[in-house]
Amino acid sequence: MLSKQALRQSLQTRRLLSSRVDVASREYQFLQESEIPSYHFQKSLRRLPIPKLDDTCDRYLAAAKAIFNEVDYKHAEKLVRIFQDGEGKELQTSLIAMDNENKQSSYISEPWFDMYLRSRVPVPVNFNPFMMYAVDQDPRYNDQAIRATNFIISFARFKRSLDANILNPEVYHVNPKKSDTALFRTVCKTLPSRLSWFGAVAFKAFPLDMSQYKSLFNGSRIPKKEKDVLHHCPDAKHFVVMRGGRIYAVDLFDKDDNVLAPELVYASIRRILEDKSEAPADSCVGSLTTLDRDTWASVRDELISSSEDNLRSIKAVDDALFTICLDSNEDNDPRRLVESLLIGDEGRNRWFDKCFQLIVDANGQATINFEHSWGDGVAVLRLMEESFKDTNTKHFVGPETKSSGEGAVKELTFKLSDSLKSHIVDAQKKHVAANSDIDFATVEYFDMNRESIKNSKLSPDSVMQLAIQLAFYRQYKEFVPTYESCSTAAYLKGRTEVVRSATSATREAVLAIEAGKSNIRELITKCSKDHQKLVMEAAMGQGFDRHLLGLKITAERQGQAIPELFEDRIYKRMGHYVLSTSTLSTETLQFGGFGPVVPDGFGIGYNVVPSKLGAVITARKGQRDASAFSKNMTESLDTLKSIIENVTQVLNKRLMDFNPCVTVKNFSFPRRSPLSHLPWPRTRWTFSDFEPMTPSTHSLFVLPNPRASRLLSHRCCHFHL
Repeated sequence: MLSKQALRQSLQTRRLLSSRVDVASREYQFLQESEIPSYHFQKSLRRLPIPKLDDTCDRYLAAAKAIFNEVDYKHAEKLVRIFQDGEGKELQTSLIAMDNENKQSSYISEPWFDMYLRSRVPVPVNFNPFMMYAVDQDPRYNDQAIRATNFIISFARFKRSLDANILNPEVYHVNPKKSDTALFRTVCKTLPSRLSWFGAVAFKAFPLDMSQYKSLFNGSRIPKKEKDVLHHCPDAKHFVVMRGGRIYAVDLFDKDDNVLAPELVYASIRRILEDKSEAPADSCVGSLTTLDRDTWASVRDELISSSEDNLRSIKAVDDALFTICLDSNEDNDPRRLVESLLIGDEGRNRWFDKCFQLIVDANGQATINFEHSWGDGVAVLRLMEESFKDTNTKHFVGPETKSSGEGAVKELTFKLSDSLKSHIVDAQKKHVAANSDIDFATVEYFDMNRESIKNSKLSPDSVMQLAIQLAFYRQYKEFVPTYESCSTAAYLKGRTEVVRSATSATREAVLAIEAGKSNIRELITKCSKDHQKLVMEAAMGQGFDRHLLGLKITAERQGQAIPELFEDRIYKRMGHYVLSTSTLSTETLQFGGFGPVVPDGFGIGYNVVPSKLGAVITARKGQRDASAFSKNMTESLDTLKSIIENVTQVLNKRLMDFNPCVTVKNFSFPRRSPLSHLPWPRTRWTFSDFEPMTPSTHSLFVLPNPRASRLLSHRCCHFHL
């Protein structure tokens, strides 16, 4: 095993070698060169299913039962049954018919775009989330200019591979060791595109939709009255840099679409950073992107109509590959970081309408904030994971890098009238006023992690969701609608579905914990199983939220009266997500976050990784207390840890101290079983030492102890009692 010093030297050598790669070579120009074309599976992806109406109604009522009292539940049930037997059937038929006429998409794709683009609220906090990269393990590469440049080059390599259709397709492998093989790639690339999905599934590998990838670069959301539009300019070769409110255009590709040398890009970034002068507050045009959409649409029209220079500068920003925001912030306080990354202070150094912004502060902390209407984060997260891996194995610039020339930098200038300057200042004041009450808190919990929870035979995600429910109940003594985002990217143009993680099981478990009952571990296990079922159903398009939304929109499009179900207070309260949650369980990220989706709500971005559990919590002061919730969540995790560990210790002790009461007979092992030589006929086991896995006449049991389970697996031993 290498020492830390040897490992560091090896890593530095590898990086040094990678920095000597010829910039004209394919090794430098492309991040990946996949044997299977990037979009090979798109034509054969399954279409997002429309759930059965009866199933949707039952799921809706199950979610309602977990949070409402008996009177409200009975009221909801009555309206659901009326809808189910009447208008619902007609709307279901119409929705299916419309879906069949639009086979190149999904029934939810267009309504989902429409929902985002018609919203008139400002996009920062309300829509744009952020995700922060983990730091580079070598501190020398966390320099602001170095880190920004390395990510920029990696983004360019990613884009070149995507444009050339040689980026690895997005595929979920159930067992990568068995399926992510040369045979898999040979079979799939040989099959016609319309049949390729079937070939992948034969290997238990599931291709995911990549339609959002085409909007990852060169995009902007353009404000318009009533409904915004998405702009895309695939031919642009530059990115935009913002520093101190000033905006610059920097070339990244040459005329032949080759990625420029890293030294040139590094020189451009250094040149921008070395100019310490900042734009006056009333000249920071980026602040206008914090306005409500109708106001911003009017101001934008005034801006571009007042000067040809303004029109050219705005077009350069709209067309750009992405935006780099170089911040002067040196604060490492997590709460201050979250505030800067989500709100961006007065918005002077942000352009919230861009497809994504890479924010790099003076400490080299790197974060992506992205506009949400074009995608759900699937493509952004892939970009982050690939670029993080790329920049940690191939540093294109480093402390020894010499700037090559001054770099090709062009400042984008605006001619601003007094009216426009007034709009900018007004935007800054409104942005600060609207978000000055946002409260931030974080959770870092090292006493449990992903592996320890898995070893307890529980779903890590379910434990975090139960901790959230327990924390909220301890703080407010009630149960509320809870949203957990789940991707439906397994289907063509799938977006997201809701996992309603406040369930009857979590309610029962929380009340039992607070009452100190004895069957808590059983209830936690039930929470885990129920949660896993809900996640699976949501990922397979079998939730109820998107389906009901589709039915409601169908009624609106047909000019019908909106069914009473959708106008009822219970339905509206069901959509009032007091707890809005999302998980980012990857070691690529330190954390991620977003604003609360309702005034009296919490926004909770959490992660479950091998080293810890963590969360970023946002709320509006005066409505909810984020700091108190953080404290309650930590204490709830302590409670769950104690319960889980105590039960595991008891089971392990019982496993070691058997109390014979039932003789296990008539069992056998496969001939080659490593356990077949043991003297099993003389062994006596207690019935309660086993956990039933399937209900049957001859029940199947496995030992609850993880170590023993590996020895005595239900795959090789049946116990007939």
